[in-house]
Amino acid sequence: MILTADNCEKFISTIESLDGLDPFACRIISLCTSYNPHLPFVDYWTVFDDESNTATGAIARNGTDFILFLTDKTDIDEVSTFMRVAGAASVICSNKYSLDLFGYEKSQGPILVRKEELSESDNLRIDTPQIKEAYELIAKAADKYFTPPKFEDFYVDINHKLRHGTMRLLGLYDGNDLAAVAMTVAESRQGAVIGAVACLPKFRNKGYGTYIVNHLTNILVKEGRSVFVHRAENANKAFYDNLKFNCFDSWCEYHFKG
Repeated sequence: MILTADNCEKFISTIESLDGLDPFACRIISLCTSYNPHLPFVDYWTVFDDESNTATGAIARNGTDFILFLTDKTDIDEVSTFMRVAGAASVICSNKYSLDLFGYEKSQGPILVRKEELSESDNLRIDTPQIKEAYELIAKAADKYFTPPKFEDFYVDINHKLRHGTMRLLGLYDGNDLAAVAMTVAESRQGAVIGAVACLPKFRNKGYGTYIVNHLTNILVKEGRSVFVHRAENANKAFYDNLKFNCFDSWCEYHFKG
């Protein structure tokens, strides 16, 4: 049974009671904290067991992009049926669960986690950059694993989430030049997901990317959060190994054509 969740506080409490440390739970909690259920471009659902009426998972929609928080007790067939008629452009979830969907391309990769602080040997300048400044750097550093969204969409979303405290954005400066950025794309009471790590090509091989990710991770760990990264399958393995991130799970994303 899948029911609409229109009470944000109750919805988040239900998810946390299932597994607040799950990275997909973190993503859904962060989205719900940022955008309440009464806004037209988001929806939230709780998945229940038909017999016991206990919660077993959660679903969130942001535009045509869906996030699934699934557990071993979730009825995957029911969720698959729901998603086939939901009008999704993309669906992301744990790769532990195989959805029965049609007409998609699938990408996947490891989910990494770190729960401990690491020392910071240098004393480099870290600050919060302007959103436009950060976007320009991310766009210049984009590669085959990441295509930045349109600036207008990026600005509105980031500005809103920064004001609601559901993400943070840090920049590392070389003199007066913004050299690298790192940001969380989701934060909850128990976890955070790091994304959009970028360094300008001319500043690479100076350790700036490593420094800013370690700095951001240390801040989050000090606050009692587990820090997750959804890494592309064949990208940046040595980078995150060096930062002592460990394998936690794997993610998959279904992309639907037209």
